[in-house]
Amino acid sequence: MQKSCSLQDFMEELNPWLDRDHIRKVLVDRDGRLVLFFFDGMRHVYDITDCNRSQVDEVLANLQKKGIVGNS
Repeated sequence: MQKSCSLQDFMEELNPWLDRDHIRKVLVDRDGRLVLFFFDGMRHVYDITDCNRSQVDEVLANLQKKGIVGNS
């Protein structure tokens, strides 16, 4: 699944899943999209339309601080 959204919308949608029990891994793909891998096998791709790559990298770093495995 791929979704284009604002950073605010992304954070609101992600908030209920922000723990290591739901999200297995997060990464930024070569196109600068955040990709979330869930333990149930689902994969969601988010094209955050209202920010630049450094802001997306900051979101990734914050998710990693919450204990979610990630890489850019």
